[in-house]
Amino acid sequence: MKVLQRKEQSSPGQAPGIFPSQFDNLVPVTLSLTTTDEERNALLASIVSKSANPSISVQANEYRNGPDPTSKASFRKSLLKGFRKGWQDVATEARFVRLVEVLQSDGCAVFAGLVDAASFQQLIDDFSTIMNKPNLQQRHDTPSLIAMMAYAMGGPVRMTDARGKDTEPISVNAQDNMLHIDNTPFREEYKILLGWERGQVKGPTGQNFTFLPGTHKGNRPIRVDEHSQHWSTENDSLFITDESIESVFAFQGDITGHDPKVIEYPEQPITVLFSAGSLVHHRYRNSGGNTRSCVIAAFHLASDHPGALVHSEVAGSPQSVAEILVGHQDGTEVEAFCSLISLKASAIESKISEILNKDHQSILVDTGNLTLSGEKFDRWRETVINAPSATRLKFEGSNYISFANNSISRDLLVKKLAAAMAYDKHGLLDLIIYMDGHEEIRKPARKSVWTMSREKIAQILAAWIPAVEGYKFTTADVQKPALLRHKADKVARLLRESFPTVDFASAGSSKEEQQLTSAHQLIDDLGESITRCEKLETYITTNLFLFLIIDQIIPLLDWTLRQRVIGTCAVFLRAYIACVLVVENNQGI
Repeated sequence: MKVLQRKEQSSPGQAPGIFPSQFDNLVPVTLSLTTTDEERNALLASIVSKSANPSISVQANEYRNGPDPTSKASFRKSLLKGFRKGWQDVATEARFVRLVEVLQSDGCAVFAGLVDAASFQQLIDDFSTIMNKPNLQQRHDTPSLIAMMAYAMGGPVRMTDARGKDTEPISVNAQDNMLHIDNTPFREEYKILLGWERGQVKGPTGQNFTFLPGTHKGNRPIRVDEHSQHWSTENDSLFITDESIESVFAFQGDITGHDPKVIEYPEQPITVLFSAGSLVHHRYRNSGGNTRSCVIAAFHLASDHPGALVHSEVAGSPQSVAEILVGHQDGTEVEAFCSLISLKASAIESKISEILNKDHQSILVDTGNLTLSGEKFDRWRETVINAPSATRLKFEGSNYISFANNSISRDLLVKKLAAAMAYDKHGLLDLIIYMDGHEEIRKPARKSVWTMSREKIAQILAAWIPAVEGYKFTTADVQKPALLRHKADKVARLLRESFPTVDFASAGSSKEEQQLTSAHQLIDDLGESITRCEKLETYITTNLFLFLIIDQIIPLLDWTLRQRVIGTCAVFLRAYIACVLVVENNQGI
């Protein structure tokens, strides 16, 4: 595959004949909009769709794929058969099943102190250098958690994502910490989360994992398109309104009668194993407590989601649990999976014994004492519904792009736009979820935008200043969603035509192909979603994502196509800026 590498100094907007270019320090541009209430309402009506009604129900479980009951029972039998060969105590099997039952009953099992203090300190010391590598999860996982997960899911599992991050205390309703169910309504997804106070061998205080026990027994609403294909959206399981939260409480009351639980166990680092694709949960992010560090890994049944997290260049079968978790699986490796994890039977037995020994540091946390009630419950609910949005925090920090004069210095223009974008990229997207799960391909591209630093955004914007030079923004730049979808579809089509040998339906094997296929899927899905924006904030964030992800793929195109795609990318940039100006005008800025 032919790939054109980007030079950091080059600019898509500085190519001859594409945009006018001026190199003096002042940029002529009108960064202000004045609209009447009537004009603004008409504009909103043209780009904002009717809101969905998020809920969960038992009936929607029929849309979940996965092994049939007979296959699950057969796998569990094989798993236990292998373990029995290495277990010395006949009571271990019953203890193992008991731990699985805790997981299956609440949808979540919480442990503390699974790793000794010295080993955990080493993980902390290495955290910054290995934060987003798959082996980070392997550094603290115990085979017992993988065994419990596989037994509960009823088949071999594989790791589909692994990452680590630090998060500061702040109250905000951003994409990653709203009350939600993870976006896997057509398959099961489990996650392992390890959390601790940054730099300390102790549990996190603040920003704690919160879940609603029993809600994993339902599923979100499933839609049907004109071709009778089932699909869903990310907003269909986002519970941030009184109505949607009440519907979840009603379901939970029917199933368990339990209240939400906040996991705060400061004595030791905690490890949470939970059914992320079914359980209503979130990170209770607020201004209390200290900075939290965490590692989180996602797992799917290999039969539901064939593939590999890490493509190995070494031929041969996996030789360890770690290798089979991150290597390629397609669901046919039942014997190999059971064989490899059975080699850890002795370690699993020891860990189970430690967890159930009240005098040992490794414990199963009794979440019964962590239930929210009274004033704490009211404060939690208020935070879930009314925590400030990224837009509100942006304005509270005086990050506006409006400017009264008809010219502005280049440095100030880049600074103002980058500051606004650094907040707006955390706004709410509402991407489609497909029944066959092929939206998984878009995750790396989405993450590349989501994690982009303000400095990186400024570097990108410096190359795009010619796209707004001499420009007078009007409400006409807030383009109709149907037109923007057409333009996104066109970019996706040009990508496919430019690389006819690439299979865009798969993640690809080389780094270049993975970048292409992931960006292509994200562009395609952003284009679809822009016709369903339920909030003005979503329209803004969707245009911003389209601008930033298309900017990434422009250097991969040949010269002729670059010029066409640059023009389209500029439309998304201008739509973003114009819509932000409309919002700022409404705020009296």
